[in-house]
Amino acid sequence: MMNIKKFSAALIIATMTAGVPVAMAQSMDSGAQQGYGTAQAAAPVSEADLEKFVNAEKKVNEIREELTDELSSAGDQQEAQQMQMGAQKDMVEAIEGEDLDIPRYNEIASRMQTDMELRQRAQQVN
Repeated sequence: MMNIKKFSAALIIATMTAGVPVAMAQSMDSGAQQGYGTAQAAAPVSEADLEKFVNAEKKVNEIREELTDELSSAGDQQEAQQMQMGAQKDMVEAIEGEDLDIPRYNEIASRMQTDMELRQRAQQVN
């Protein structure tokens, strides 16, 4: 399992730059890549996982919006980094609070970009 600092750094980069909510970019080290290859990427998304994802996504988006607003009032870079770290922690808790792990959340978020059927199913959950 990744340590929290590596996880936090990846989380803020992914959440601030992605077009869809992604909680964490997968680490490029070989340990993180094992087990997340083609077979797992093609795993079907159950209705239960999709519902968990949609609920987590709403919470992550709210946290991201709050962070964006708060960052404009940051006095310096250190304060901004502290705000980002707090938001990252909140995002992780939001995802895990929906009984999803971060890799599964990321997998679904990534698939949402290209899988129209999955997006339609997610819209129906809303």
